[in-house]
Amino acid sequence: MSEVDFEKNVMTEILPSLIDSTCMDRRMMLNFPPKYGELIFDKEGRYIRTDSTKATNEEKKALLEWKRRNLEIENDTSKIIVAFESKIKFNNEDLREDFEKHFKGAKLQKLKKEDSLEYKIDIEKIKLKGKFKLMDLSKFPEKDKIWGTKYNFNFSGVAYFRKIQFDTTKKYGILDGGFVCGGKCGQGFRIYIKKVNGKWKVDKIDGTWIV
Repeated sequence: MSEVDFEKNVMTEILPSLIDSTCMDRRMMLNFPPKYGELIFDKEGRYIRTDSTKATNEEKKALLEWKRRNLEIENDTSKIIVAFESKIKFNNEDLREDFEKHFKGAKLQKLKKEDSLEYKIDIEKIKLKGKFKLMDLSKFPEKDKIWGTKYNFNFSGVAYFRKIQFDTTKKYGILDGGFVCGGKCGQGFRIYIKKVNGKWKVDKIDGTWIV
């Protein structure tokens, strides 16, 4: 089996866990909690706290509506569509230090020419068990138009992952990924994976950027 085929198989196996761990329901993120109470500032104008005992009737109604909407979203059983970048690209960032700090004693294998080769994931082979469903990013409008378009399904955002870098024993791996939920909304991840009893598992996820 080639290096690319090996990695592709691992990515296909681990993707359901990656999607469940990094993707979010965009509706929850955009349902911002309302102001509730009087804002208290110090003499220099710096915020100290909010006195919720001084909430107005309008604010109380707004809070109830916010809670109702959150509950409505949580109870919605329809699938949440994630635009997935099925082409897995090479990560130019050096991950060696983070990898060897996390997996004590493990060493990343030296990069070879074939490690930079891109490959495409067959979405039909990804078996998701949760509330998310993948749709190839190529089926969506390009760039900023993706956010202004009205869809007949619950569109949540764009998920992408970069190529996995493995250790010399092929028991540990590290990769980067991200979930973008709007023009100025998203988060990046550094993901550590390992093989346990013959199965690949997510060991830890660290945030790398957020907007």
